[in-house]
This record gives sequence, structure tokens and C-alpha cells, in this order.
Amino acid sequence: MSRTVTVSSKGQITLPKDLRDRHHLVEGEEALIVDVPEGILIRHGKKTLRGVLKGRLDVEGMEEDLRTLRKEWRL
Repeated sequence: MSRTVTVSSKGQITLPKDLRDRHHLVEGEEALIVDVPEGILIRHGKKTLRGVLKGRLDVEGMEEDLRTLRKEWRL
């Protein structure tokens, strides 16, 4: 899939929302720009997965599910 974007006077581009959503890019997140023979590659700037799911999981719901599973598996 390819898209056309416009470079602003400040050298900025806007990534289409569906691509940001699909690749989990959020406001303020760092991105890595790589110069490759074919053109420009944009990658996530994070080197680790730490914090990637922060705010995306229902921790309270998960804790309740774990309690239920523990009760079911008790001998």
C-alpha cells in the first residue's frame, strides 16, 4: 500500500490516521527515520517493549479474571 502525503514548509509530514492506528503510533511517541536505498523508512523509536501497552489494558478486569481462574484451579 502506498500513500501520498505533503511535506510542510517546516519539513513535516502527517501520517494518515489509519496507519498510525494500525502501527500503534501515538502523539509524542518517538519515531526513527532510516535512509534506505529505496527511500525513507519510518520505524518505532522504542528499543524495548516496556510501556507499550500502558493505558491499553483493563488491569482491574484482568485482576478479577485472575482471581476467578485461581478459584477454579484450586484443588
